[in-house]
Amino acid sequence: MAAPERTWITKDFHIHETHSADAPGATVERYCRMAESRGIDEICFTTHLILHGPDMAHGISPNRIPEYLDEIQAAQEGTDVTLRAGLEVDYFPEAVRRIEEALDEYTLDLVLGSLHTIRGYDIGNRVSSPEFFRSRPLQEAVDTYYEGWREAIETGLFDVMAHPDYFRRFLHLARPRPILWEQYGTTIHEAIDSLRSMRVGVEVNASGWRHGIGDVYPIRGLMTAFKEAGVEKVTIGSDSHAVDQLGLNTLKAVRRLEEAGYDHLCVFEGRRNRKVPLDEVLPRDED
Repeated sequence: MAAPERTWITKDFHIHETHSADAPGATVERYCRMAESRGIDEICFTTHLILHGPDMAHGISPNRIPEYLDEIQAAQEGTDVTLRAGLEVDYFPEAVRRIEEALDEYTLDLVLGSLHTIRGYDIGNRVSSPEFFRSRPLQEAVDTYYEGWREAIETGLFDVMAHPDYFRRFLHLARPRPILWEQYGTTIHEAIDSLRSMRVGVEVNASGWRHGIGDVYPIRGLMTAFKEAGVEKVTIGSDSHAVDQLGLNTLKAVRRLEEAGYDHLCVFEGRRNRKVPLDEVLPRDED
């Protein structure tokens, strides 16, 4: 069986393991072995934490977070891959206090903020997402999304906002033409202002290639807007939910950063970021 085309870099800061219900079989130990085989030297586990809405069972229960952290710590003893422990937290205004309490209780390396649900619509669902976009003009829909995104940023709970335009995943089911940066509206600029003032970062998420949109999240114009606004905290993640997805297409995420004028990505330890030059994370055959 031929090896997959090498599309990964040496860092991956968005990984789901078995405490995320949508990542069955993706154990910490198996990820470690895959990272070793692919020459990936640093990974951050970011299991789902969902404290409101119908998908709560898809995330880790807060009382199992110690078990999750212990599992990562134990695995570190058996690998030279640097393991980081984080969470991907779904933002709901109704759950802000509970999120804050959970995050205050545990020592984490990275907290990703995510907006999967807006106005009761799951924008990552192939039925719910088209309903959201068909029931309102495109401009209103995108502005509504980024209103929620800005609110999440301004809570101060998150280090980095994940997949900044995730709504693109099923947008093609509601409208045939791809959305252009010029159609992202005005609210996104308010959200970018909040990113800068709150010193929150953004992620380039490679899962768009798995999702079939032929691109990473975010679109090139949005990434450039982040750079022009002075957003310097940027991470890259595969958003893998299966071990063989580890790192996939993160090399394309590097290209998106380069297009926007970035020369670095960030890694996190103890919720503090450190810049790493992009040329240091490329696979050896790209050196």
